[in-house]
Amino acid sequence: MLGIDNDKLCFIKELVKKSYPLECCGLLIGTNTSEKRVVAVCPVQNKNFERAHDRYVIEKDDFEKVDKEAVKKGLQIIGVYHSHPDHPAVPSVYDAEHACSWFSYIIVAIEKGEKFDTKSWIFNEGKMQFEEEEIKVC
Repeated sequence: MLGIDNDKLCFIKELVKKSYPLECCGLLIGTNTSEKRVVAVCPVQNKNFERAHDRYVIEKDDFEKVDKEAVKKGLQIIGVYHSHPDHPAVPSVYDAEHACSWFSYIIVAIEKGEKFDTKSWIFNEGKMQFEEEEIKVC
């Protein structure tokens, strides 16, 4: 289960709406002890300029910068969020090829710039597939 407060979830949806029809992305900062909880949302620029309509890339430098700041605060990167413009909130083959089993992946589908569907996923390396993770909005 992934805990996230409503303000952070709304912030992600606003970013998704602003970037439509292109994919946006960012990192989820938080704790992963007895309960995985998002403490901060860190937007990063989608560096896939050629296929920004259906792919996202987070550069290593962006990842390392966010990770360094999180560690200073006693936190860690616990996941990634990204949007699926006019596509369901389910991981793509591309998403699976780039997944880490210890991350949560929030996917926000946005249809025609308005309608949202939000799901979180965890990659099961044993089964080589994503499994849906419950989102606890608090």
